[in-house]
Amino acid sequence: MVYGMVGMACLIIGYWVDANYTFDHGTWLIAAAMAPGIVVGLWSAITVELTTLPELVGAYNGFGGLAASLEGIGLYLDPNATSFSRGGQIIVSQTNPMLWVQAIGLCLSIIIGSMTFTGSLVAVLKLHGTISSKPRIVPYRWIVTILMWIAMIVLSVFAFSGGQTWNDRDVGLTCIILLTVVAAVYGIIAVMAIGGGESSKMAYVVHAMFCS
Repeated sequence: MVYGMVGMACLIIGYWVDANYTFDHGTWLIAAAMAPGIVVGLWSAITVELTTLPELVGAYNGFGGLAASLEGIGLYLDPNATSFSRGGQIIVSQTNPMLWVQAIGLCLSIIIGSMTFTGSLVAVLKLHGTISSKPRIVPYRWIVTILMWIAMIVLSVFAFSGGQTWNDRDVGLTCIILLTVVAAVYGIIAVMAIGGGESSKMAYVVHAMFCS
């Protein structure tokens, strides 16, 4: 955890001092974006009881997944995502191989982020006792799982094929939204099937499945 904190601090500072990324009002915008997280983090660290720490970790993990998913959707909607830019100015367009790598990363960010968000919320509710900790498995679970993963792959491909490109607000955006929904539902189904043991064990399993 300490190494992660140090690494993230170095990353933020590196971007903060680089004028290529903090052009115009970027410096204070970074500070304003970090402020709510700092306040919530300090508040939760002081007030949350040790016995509810697994729930807190699950909630933080879930909202981290939500952030990753929203970032992927935002990148898809960004018309400048196909180019490299510095200081608000476009320098050069990305090549097709670069765009495909970026597209794969975008879809994975949405898939993993969405299932992390909903799966972590279910885990938190189970740990808190809001919903039963007993495992609930959908009928024909493995068939449903395979079909959902096929659907996610197909939707990911369709979001960037058949004439669709970045910032496509028609078929492409529809595929991205459906991809988000399917991944979110899969997160619920996957974690609802976990349970029946100690809450700490369940929290560990969920964290291992959806840590992003």
